[in-house]
Amino acid sequence: MGDAITGAGRRTTGQATHNNIAGPIVADPTSHNVYAVFGSGQVGILKAKTADFNDIVVSRSTDGGQHWTPVLVFAGPLLSTNVNVFPAVAVDSTNGNVYATWSNKSSTGTNVFFSYSANAGTTWSAPIIVNIAPANTAVFPWVDAHGGIVDVVYYGTTTTNAAGAVWNVYLAQTTDNGASFTQNLVSNTSNHVGVICTEGAGCAPGTRNLLDLFQVGIDPLNGLAAIVYVDDTLTKDNSGNPLPQTVLAQQ
Repeated sequence: MGDAITGAGRRTTGQATHNNIAGPIVADPTSHNVYAVFGSGQVGILKAKTADFNDIVVSRSTDGGQHWTPVLVFAGPLLSTNVNVFPAVAVDSTNGNVYATWSNKSSTGTNVFFSYSANAGTTWSAPIIVNIAPANTAVFPWVDAHGGIVDVVYYGTTTTNAAGAVWNVYLAQTTDNGASFTQNLVSNTSNHVGVICTEGAGCAPGTRNLLDLFQVGIDPLNGLAAIVYVDDTLTKDNSGNPLPQTVLAQQ
């Protein structure tokens, strides 16, 4: 198999430890194109030096992963980061459109972005911010698409990602490739209070309870969404600490 990241204009550091953060790989069952999304640092500045992956790239393979063509989808502000995690990509098997989403943290805030390609990942639309108030800060995006419906989910809070932040689960839906979104609250009550850390093993206790278990899928028979997320406000362990639970929400 080929490497979806190497050769993306990133010189010789394509496999450096602090080089990339990868999202899912998806395949179009009609065209058999394969797509991979990843965050990457800016060449010559952040490359292999920090984990501030300010760019988003989607690579496409038309030969089962043997060769890849990377395309820059988003060039985030210098020193911003897309590790809020992970970038995600989806393909609508009914029309071949490809959709990407990610959460970017910069000096102006932490927001979920969205872009789409109507030509099999060759070119991409200008990225737009999906989340709106009360989801003023949004992390952990995921995306699915089918039959012209695109669903983006994320955790959102009215404040910044800091102590005391109250988080809820949101779904934003578009039927016009991002020209407009409708944002809806998924969780009836908050699913986490406090910081949501996205730094893996480097997270402080209690800030990574939600782990990475957050996805959305669209039922091809009726176009309705099913969302799996984590809630650590429902129960506690014997020591009184929050005990994370996996929750399924359906439209």
